[in-house]
Amino acid sequence: MYIHVYSKILLLNNAGLNSRSKPARARNADAEWPVACTGARLRRLTRRVTAHYEYHLRTTGLKLSQYSLLVHLSEKPESLSALADRMEIDRTTLSRNLRPLLDQGLVEETAGSDGRQRLFVLSGNGARLRAAARKQWRKAQVSLEHHLGPDFVANLHTQLEQALSRLKPALPEEN
Repeated sequence: MYIHVYSKILLLNNAGLNSRSKPARARNADAEWPVACTGARLRRLTRRVTAHYEYHLRTTGLKLSQYSLLVHLSEKPESLSALADRMEIDRTTLSRNLRPLLDQGLVEETAGSDGRQRLFVLSGNGARLRAAARKQWRKAQVSLEHHLGPDFVANLHTQLEQALSRLKPALPEEN
């Protein structure tokens, strides 16, 4: 049975029909296949970096996205739209990320001057947790720089900022 299946696989591979082979159009074209996808690589890197920071933040009970949100909030009330714009995140995602922080009493919601506007402010408990989490974040940052090298991290930051500023005008206004 094993030899029979193996011989079938060899026949398929030799015929160019295996699942890893290039499509006919790519085999005949000068284009490299598969094309390196920057988006996929960045998503992989983001998952790995997030896991690194969340490992260090685990004692605080915060996810990296929640810590980031606490860092962006202050004792001065801010609208959802203003906060979303500053963080460069859509309002739906921001609302979803705010919900557990509101439920835990780390962020407080108040009404704006017209009653329809929602304003968000860091609570006293949120400020205390942010201070504790900042120590853990710092450990994560030092660890990351240890593993990647401080020059690499500084260059990465420069490259990321350049990419962000170059891509912003290439996207529709709502992005």
